[in-house]
Parts: sequence; C-alpha cells; structure tokens
Amino acid sequence: MAILTTNKVAEGVQPRAGIGITSVTGEYNLLAALALNDVIEMVKVPAGATVLDVILVTDDLDAGGAPAITLDVGDGVVPNYYISGSTAGQAGGLERAGALTAHPKTYAAEDTVDVTVSVAPATGATTGKISLTALYTMDK
Repeated sequence: MAILTTNKVAEGVQPRAGIGITSVTGEYNLLAALALNDVIEMVKVPAGATVLDVILVTDDLDAGGAPAITLDVGDGVVPNYYISGSTAGQAGGLERAGALTAHPKTYAAEDTVDVTVSVAPATGATTGKISLTALYTMDK
C-alpha cells in the first residue's frame, strides 16, 4: 500500500469561498500500476467545508482481459463515504457520489478527499489519469 498525492494536496488548503459552491479538482497521473489499498490524496478541503458531491473521472486502469479494479472515494475516517466499489477504472469512466452514506459531510478540521484501491487490478495499467472534483460550501 502506498500513499500518493496530487498537486492540489501539495498546494495546501483551497481558498475559502464566500457564498455559494466551491469546486476543487485534483489530478493524478499514474507513474506505476496501482495496488490493493493504495490511497491517492486527491484534494484538500478546509475546516468548516461541507462536501456536497464528488465526481470521479478515470482512464482505464486495468489492462487485464477480466478487469477487476474497484475504487472507493472518501476520507481517512470512512474511505468509501462518497463512492463505494466503483468499476469506472475497469474501462475508464465517470462516477458521482452514490454510496448509501454519501450525505453532505462537514469537516471540523482540514482533511483530504481520497481515492482508495479497494480491489487490485488484474493487470494494472502503468499510465493513465485519475481526476476527482469535490463540490463544497463553507459554514459561516
């Protein structure tokens, strides 16, 4: 298992927004095949942010004849809070928050929204991109 990060996490907390919805997108370009339990810290959200939705877009991450990779989207507390067992990485695709737990979540402290490999690829691709957009509002 590896902890990987995007440039958006390295940049630090995203700017606080006034009124309305703020979006932040992190992109991760594969440098090697992903493995079981790898965590990619995609974006940071500031303390007080209420995440309303996430959008996962991914290239084909599993070159196997019977692709197996599944991805979760969540945080360090609940890794599959927003998306659980997405098969979008098996051929490339898009998925939005759809887990049963995916209610708006307010963060008391700065945190990251992560992509976790919940099932390893049959044959992991060594190139490709994963993007994650988080939509959030700020408490007063």
